[in-house]
Amino acid sequence: MYNVKEIDENEAIAILSKDESHFLDFKHRKVSGNKFQRIACSFANSDGGEIYVGICDKKETPVSNQLDLWDGLENQEEANTLLQNLYNEISPSIEPRDAEFYKIKGNDQKGLVLRILIDKSPKIHYTSEKKVWVRKNAQCIEIPPQGVVDLQLSKGVTSYETQFVENFETENLESSTALRKFLDYYSPKSEPSEFLRKQYLIRKKDGKEFATYAAVLLFAETPSAILPKKCAVKISRYNTSENEPEREHLGEQTTVEGPLYQQISDAISSIKTTIGDISVLTRDGMAKAEYPADAIKEILVNAVIHRDYNISEDIQVFIFNNRIVIKSPGLLAGHVTTRNILEERFSRNNTIVRILNKFQNPPNKDIGEGLNTAFQKMKEVKLKPPIIEERDNSVLVTLPHEYLAAPEDMVLEYLEKHGEITNSIGRTLTGIKSENKMKNVFLKLAKRNLVERVPDKQSINSAWRKKRIEQPIKPST
Repeated sequence: MYNVKEIDENEAIAILSKDESHFLDFKHRKVSGNKFQRIACSFANSDGGEIYVGICDKKETPVSNQLDLWDGLENQEEANTLLQNLYNEISPSIEPRDAEFYKIKGNDQKGLVLRILIDKSPKIHYTSEKKVWVRKNAQCIEIPPQGVVDLQLSKGVTSYETQFVENFETENLESSTALRKFLDYYSPKSEPSEFLRKQYLIRKKDGKEFATYAAVLLFAETPSAILPKKCAVKISRYNTSENEPEREHLGEQTTVEGPLYQQISDAISSIKTTIGDISVLTRDGMAKAEYPADAIKEILVNAVIHRDYNISEDIQVFIFNNRIVIKSPGLLAGHVTTRNILEERFSRNNTIVRILNKFQNPPNKDIGEGLNTAFQKMKEVKLKPPIIEERDNSVLVTLPHEYLAAPEDMVLEYLEKHGEITNSIGRTLTGIKSENKMKNVFLKLAKRNLVERVPDKQSINSAWRKKRIEQPIKPST
């Protein structure tokens, strides 16, 4: 039996005031088993979510008092049939991360509302009708058979790395320079054909041998010319710090191709070269941008080995004046989310991860520790941590060139070596976007008698300097 939690009316109203969303659904206590299965599956097949059973739909049940939307179950046993759908009717079954009943203190006649928390699942879940549902905003949407294949690929249940490349002769792979260089130091010593077959990089289909997507990515001379989908790394320099750059800000662009081991190495070199030409404002004045090399490497490697190769897009590296953004095609795979990514592990492309780790100097030497290393290295040089987001069917990781120190401390350190500071310089130095927020930093320091306005500089020319202590005038003798 699940726990029963007693809440007051204010807490109940707070729940009832929520709107249904991509992560939240309310259902009447008499919801059918089939409808309940659809909701549970849609959350598990997407990004997880919460289901409240015993709350009326506010669109279908207009009420003058919000508490009238609370139409709970008479007892816990009434929920048993509903819960059995999770375990017995859905395939594979869904195990809720958490479930509990809520009742309103002093209002037992309102009944029990059941809250069920469902995690994003690495599996594809089917209803008893053998249908697959996903969550889109506040709706449950059935997906067709081809959509199920795409869902498997995006969740990492099936990886595009295992697909066959039909218009490519396996002999070309066996004679590739990249493979022969790899086998020169690989142990046990193996012939190209032997290695490829033992590692399932060449497999049979209808009696004929084909190279897999992973094999071409790892060892073909120019995978981009062979595969039907984009798989390069594109590096773009934007001469701006704006969040939304204009076309005029776009500078040099470089496309890095080749087998993955070489692609990673060449891309890192290209990024380092581009960064070497960037100057940023620091507490000591203008200086060359210094990002931890290991942070850049680990995030790029992570993008290459975990991206979704079913999506025909290159990995994008955007280098701005104040940040680096690495955009990897595909959402996070399996049960990994932006919240648990530093603790959880899930490899969408197991073969690529495994084979790259066999190279002499593997780019993914410490499997599962790449992002943790990036966070640690940014901390060591006192820069703010990476920002990880899922957006537009991609994962974006931003390395901000912003210091961990409090804005007030940064302003004072800057003034130690410079006579004055403007709002614009302060924003560039601290990473604060708003003029008003930056002004508040100066006002806080002024209140502590640490800074003062520069006399005769007003409006757009206004500036601040360290507080000057007036010396008392000595009386004449």
